Amino acid sequence: MMIATQYILLSLLLVLWCFFHSSLISNRFLCYIEPKMGKHFRTYRILYNLFSLITFSPLILYSYSLKSELIFDWSGYFQIAHILILLTCFFLFFAGSKSYDLLSFFGFRQIQQSEHHKTMSDDGNLSTVGILSIIRHPWYTATFLFIWSRNLDIAALIVNVIFSIYLIVGCYLEEKKLVHEYGEEYQIYQQNVSMLFPWKWLKTKLIG
Repeated sequence: MMIATQYILLSLLLVLWCFFHSSLISNRFLCYIEPKMGKHFRTYRILYNLFSLITFSPLILYSYSLKSELIFDWSGYFQIAHILILLTCFFLFFAGSKSYDLLSFFGFRQIQQSEHHKTMSDDGNLSTVGILSIIRHPWYTATFLFIWSRNLDIAALIVNVIFSIYLIVGCYLEEKKLVHEYGEEYQIYQQNVSMLFPWKWLKTKLIG
C-alpha cells in the first residue's frame, strides 16, 4: 500500500509540474504578468527556466528513489538500438541548437535587448531551414526519444508516460501560439513539414 501511494504521489506531482510548466509560459499568463513586472519582464524567461529546473530536479530524484524490479533494460542486442537512439537524440539536439537561438531559449537575449521573445529565433522570424525543414520540433522529438532510452521500472514508466503525453500536448499548444504569431506562413509550414517524426520528408524522399 505504501509503494502504491508513492507512485500515486509521483504521478500527481508530475502532472502538477506539467500544468505549471505549461501555464506559466502561456500567452494568457504572459499578458497578465507583463504589466505587473514592468521593465523587469525581460527577466521572465530566465526566471521561468530556473523555476522549472529547481522544481523538476526533486521530482526526478524522487522517482529514482522508488526502486523496483526492472520491466525492461537495454541489454544484449537491444544495446545497438539504444546507441542508435542516443545518437539520434544527440543529433536532434545539436541540429536544433543550430536553428534555434539559444540565448533566447535560456533568457539571456531578452535581458540584453530589454524585451521578451516569443520565439527562439535570433531575429523573431520563422525559420524553416536545416533540421526544421525535416521536422518542426526536433527538441521535442529528441526529448521523447531520450526519456524512453533509459531502463524501465515502474517509476520510470510512470514518468515516461506522463511526459510523453505532456510533450504531445505541449507541441499542440506551441503550434497554436505559432499559428497565432505567424498566421498563414506557419500553416503552410505545417502542411509541408511533419511535427515530430519526419513522415512527410521520408515520403518525399521515397516517392519523390
